[in-house]
Amino acid sequence: MLNFLPIFFPLCTGLFFLLGFFIVHIVKHKKELSIFSVGMAFIVMLGMLLFDLIPEIIEMSGVLEKSSFSKIVMVCCFILVGIFLLKILDIFLPHHAHHHSLKESSHEHNHHMEHVGFITSFSLILHNILEGMSVFIIASESLMTGFITSIAIGCHNLPLGIEIASSMEHTKNSFKKYITLLLLVLSSFLGALLLFFVGGALPETVMLILICIACGMILYIAFFELLKEIFCYRNEKYVYYGIFTGMILILVMTIL
Repeated sequence: MLNFLPIFFPLCTGLFFLLGFFIVHIVKHKKELSIFSVGMAFIVMLGMLLFDLIPEIIEMSGVLEKSSFSKIVMVCCFILVGIFLLKILDIFLPHHAHHHSLKESSHEHNHHMEHVGFITSFSLILHNILEGMSVFIIASESLMTGFITSIAIGCHNLPLGIEIASSMEHTKNSFKKYITLLLLVLSSFLGALLLFFVGGALPETVMLILICIACGMILYIAFFELLKEIFCYRNEKYVYYGIFTGMILILVMTIL
């Protein structure tokens, strides 16, 4: 039985997305929560980049038998691939012009926020699959360490779940919203399940490439989508409450 337990730790991290969705539906002040979640998600994504993805990329690139310059070029190229993948997705999705001069309940604003939620989910699903593999490997070595790691990851999944749920609050396509939620919740578990059936870790180079692409996607969302929203909400106190809360969560994750 113990051999199967590590598979379920990544599922616990995914359930925090579900908790985020429930919080959005319970809270009455949805506009304020949406603004708050933008600031919080931006800081959490920066923390994910600085304390999770970038250190992992540096560590994994160290095992490659290449010169330092070649490693840097390779890493930068695949990070750019991640950025351009979301940019291409952005282009082919329906037009989502965003005018903050319009009321927050306007169709244009709601459509833009739905778009942000969708591309955020797309990048996080890839990231979660890789993260699920990592949690599975850690839990296979030590169940206690795996448990602590899954809780720490869940801490940054919770605000992201709130941000995505807030973004999709006004979507008319309920099927797309719930399929996105299902994939977010299960993606880490699917990554662990894949690794379990493969019977070992993926090649280091493949993992490095996938992590670099995920890093590029997170960079795109943080600086080309969420940062724009923060600038537009710069006169709203709730965005600063979100930023402060994000900092607290990053501190908690660092301690764990």
